[in-house]
Amino acid sequence: MRPNIRQARDDEVVRLARTIMRAFEHDLVIRWLVPDDDDFENSHLGLLADMIRLWLATETIWVTDDIVGFAGWQRPGRPEVDLGEVDRLPGEEITHPPDRIERFGAFRSTVAEYVPKEEHWYLSLLGTHPDWQRQGIGLALMSEGFKLADEQGLPCYLETETVENVAYYQHHGFAVRSEWDIPLDGPHMWGMMRPPAAG
Repeated sequence: MRPNIRQARDDEVVRLARTIMRAFEHDLVIRWLVPDDDDFENSHLGLLADMIRLWLATETIWVTDDIVGFAGWQRPGRPEVDLGEVDRLPGEEITHPPDRIERFGAFRSTVAEYVPKEEHWYLSLLGTHPDWQRQGIGLALMSEGFKLADEQGLPCYLETETVENVAYYQHHGFAVRSEWDIPLDGPHMWGMMRPPAAG
């Protein structure tokens, strides 16, 4: 049975950050950025809150009713949003150590080299809490972005870092477009594109 999918609400930042943390606690990119378990547990809100607010501001994050799954998209052109002065949540204000800042910089600059030049919808993060995986939640969440992209005749793009994910996304219409390695012993990555569905 297809889960009920809806837009996330502004008051769900903490719950979303917690689900993202659980969904990505073994993710190669996230754990390369934050390898220490305790640090990862304690810093997830500081790492994720503004990204979640960006999705909320552009109305491009879809969740299941119980927030066990999420899909964060960015619109064509990846518009920037001025979040202004926001009320920071407890645990959100953290200081990143220099080595993490260096890895963040290496990741962002390398990934930026492979961003497609043509307009596209960008699936920046997709995940399901481990206890609810393999139930079709990911596809249901992706489909919200697919519908918008198809209506506009635009492709969808994402990056991933495991061969298992490559196979998963290929099953849902994506094809490998590029491959690269992140510096500083970072993971190998694939860029994948899904063409718009034929009308």
